Amino acid sequence: MLLIEIILFLFAQYVLMFVVVSLVFVTFVFAIIPPHNFHYRISTEGIRIEDHFYLWQELYDFYFKKKEGLDVLHVRTQSMFPGELTITLGDLTPEHVKTILLSYLPYREYVKPTFMEESADWLSRNFPLEAQIHK
Repeated sequence: MLLIEIILFLFAQYVLMFVVVSLVFVTFVFAIIPPHNFHYRISTEGIRIEDHFYLWQELYDFYFKKKEGLDVLHVRTQSMFPGELTITLGDLTPEHVKTILLSYLPYREYVKPTFMEESADWLSRNFPLEAQIHK
């Protein structure tokens, strides 16, 4: 960021300097503040997340991924928005959730990552935001 700021200063692009600082600030804020805990409920009619209810007819399929050591359930929707419901399992096992959801939705063993997911994984591997402790 500092190199970009110097280059923008040399070209007298003060507004762009402000934009770069703002984007870096937002990135650090999102990385530091933990997410809000949501309440999920799976019933015979669908999945409820906080105040919104998704009927089984609105959902497409589901799969599991590990994200930072936690098992995460991903349920894809028929519509483009939201596109995918992401639910952390907490102390539930993926096998237990799979047995419940199999009677309502098809299960996918493997879902090909999108270009954006591959790019985000590459960025997080090569430019980590957290300081890594080497022993």
